[in-house]
Amino acid sequence: MGKASLASDARFVRESMLKVVRKWKQRIRNLTAMDERLDMMTMRNLEQLERAIRDMSDSTNNDWLIISALTSLVNRLLGYDWDDGEVHRHLIFYRDRDQENFDHMMLEPMDAVETLRSTGKTLRARYAVIDHLRNRTGLSVNEVANVMGMSEYQVRKILSRVEQYENDQRVKFSDISKIERTPLIYDDGYRNPKDLTQFAQWRGSNRSRVTE
Repeated sequence: MGKASLASDARFVRESMLKVVRKWKQRIRNLTAMDERLDMMTMRNLEQLERAIRDMSDSTNNDWLIISALTSLVNRLLGYDWDDGEVHRHLIFYRDRDQENFDHMMLEPMDAVETLRSTGKTLRARYAVIDHLRNRTGLSVNEVANVMGMSEYQVRKILSRVEQYENDQRVKFSDISKIERTPLIYDDGYRNPKDLTQFAQWRGSNRSRVTE
């Protein structure tokens, strides 16, 4: 932020990048805690990156070593673990409610509520379509996942939230022809379909029973 003019200062770049690598190590260790091979390989990539950064100077240009290490690291984190062009690990990204609100605030700080309503339409439609395919059309979880281009885990998670909402409100989830009546759902609760600025947390007694 405001430091572009220092890009030619090797010492500044080296110190700044080493700080970034240290942050990455902490974050990646948390992400790969349950996958010993991925943890080992990402740490190896970070060590290669760290060495290339430490050895850079005004007279030593290690740009391609750094680019190579970064490319390998990105490959690992995107699931291309064996460098054969095939995906060997599934990735799932999601935001909690506070993170999503932060995104809205950063993207549209002057009109966060309107942005929430606009982007929320897509998420609400996805839930409505998945609910329709599974609970109204009768497709299996695997079939719904194939139709939607999602993993079975993601589909089950959404169906679980739909079930939680129905149990909490004692109503059927809105169908795809009535998207405006569909709530915006999160892990910890949901936004009121009539007023998306209102948030309600799940009741502690709710339990999901999503099956094939």
